[in-house]
Amino acid sequence: MTGLRERQKAGRRRDILAAASQLFRKDGFADTSVEAIAALAEVGTGTVYNYFSSKGDLLMALVALDGEQVRAKGKRYIASVSGDAASALYGLLAIYVDHSLVHLTKELWRNAMATAVTQADSPFGIGYFENDRLLAEQVGELVTALQAKGKMRADIDPAVTGSALFTVVNGLFMQFVARDAMPKTALHAKLRDQVTLLCSGLASEAPSQRKRA
Repeated sequence: MTGLRERQKAGRRRDILAAASQLFRKDGFADTSVEAIAALAEVGTGTVYNYFSSKGDLLMALVALDGEQVRAKGKRYIASVSGDAASALYGLLAIYVDHSLVHLTKELWRNAMATAVTQADSPFGIGYFENDRLLAEQVGELVTALQAKGKMRADIDPAVTGSALFTVVNGLFMQFVARDAMPKTALHAKLRDQVTLLCSGLASEAPSQRKRA
């Protein structure tokens, strides 16, 4: 019986999040009410508040859901990665970019970023930056895997390198969401160029060594 109740609770939570995502996308964050979310999810307004304390909490839950799903994709990618370091690292960061608009629009990301920066010590801000930390950590895990395959220099720190590479994609992603007219293809092109440039100094051996070999 307990298992059934837990499944029902999880199902209601998913329904509420799905309704919030749909209405946030259609009407925008500011113009979406909790009452409208409850109606679309076919639950009472009080039920929504049983799961989420505010619209901001719903937005953070969508950011967290995005993070959980993209990290799961990243884990599968790392387990089967192949190719050179630049291509492998770009591939992982491209997964992050491609998944970014599944649950949230550019406008919602702007709201999330602004709230995280202005309320960094709030549960929202803490959760947002923890999600970033976990993604940067995952990039470091890929660096470790590439080192084990001899694709990257063994003397570099995977955690520092992962953080640096995630900072690159995070900065480009901020530019992307700030500009409604910027297509994802432009983000991908900039990301590939910058990852390739950074990886030119992180390869398993320097270009001069390869020429002499």
